[in-house]
Amino acid sequence: MSAVGSQVVGPSFPGEPLGVISGGGDLPRVVCEAAKAHGWEPTIVSIGDGIGLDWAPYASRPMPWGQLGNAFDHFQKSGVKRLVFCGTVSIRPDYRSILPSLRTIAMLPEIFRVIRGGDDTLLRAAAAAFEKRGFEVLAVQDIAPELLMPSGCLTRQSPSAVEDTAIARGIAAATALGALDVGQAVVASKDRVIALEGIEGTREMLQRVADLRRRGRVGPAERCVLVKGVKPDQDLRFDLPAIGISTIEEAAAAGLAGIALSAGHALVIRLEEVVAAAEISRLFIVGTTGDRQRGESLP
Repeated sequence: MSAVGSQVVGPSFPGEPLGVISGGGDLPRVVCEAAKAHGWEPTIVSIGDGIGLDWAPYASRPMPWGQLGNAFDHFQKSGVKRLVFCGTVSIRPDYRSILPSLRTIAMLPEIFRVIRGGDDTLLRAAAAAFEKRGFEVLAVQDIAPELLMPSGCLTRQSPSAVEDTAIARGIAAATALGALDVGQAVVASKDRVIALEGIEGTREMLQRVADLRRRGRVGPAERCVLVKGVKPDQDLRFDLPAIGISTIEEAAAAGLAGIALSAGHALVIRLEEVVAAAEISRLFIVGTTGDRQRGESLP
């Protein structure tokens, strides 16, 4: 397992190809930019939400679920020895409704084992499938450690005592949620948990909170926070909780007071832009550590 906060992992030689298994969102491109800056040559296999996106100037190949078994040969022929998983994949494969390639058919028993269970279970199994074939799986923070959330408050707005209690409640709920491999995000106030992230993801959870506010289920004076944290025993190479500009917009639309992330174990995509957007929306962003990260300050 890669250590959070470790130094940049560079290529063995200038231009070494780095495999990037990419879903959607901004993170894969940020990772590719960082990899290129450190001497790698990214080569992308786009899956799920990443298919159809413009990956220029990087070499890329879309890989529909029915062809996913071809990814191993594709990377081997491209000279890839090390790779990274990143990006959002909101829809899982349904192999009953697609026509798989011969390579994928041969792998169906292995693939069915991969797609069972929660996200962390899926990603661990996917990584094991690549490692079994001689690839080394790196973490996003191995390529771009500058994305890791620092500790402390990043904004001029900082949490009040009431919001600190809401953060602690959210951390306790997120820890319980993560232990079930369900989700990483929670919205909480001082006195109650407002929403838990399920398979719909953070965006739709925040849209649900916004709707609760519109319907009066959450009062206008109730100070709520978004908490995102790693799951207990999560493999830190994959799916670290992350925020970007869109998260700020969605949190503001939901009437939240701020966002708390576990410092050193979460990603902020384009940090300066995110902080600037949070300042405009009068949201705080705080990296939690120590007692507050463990949720020990609940009344």
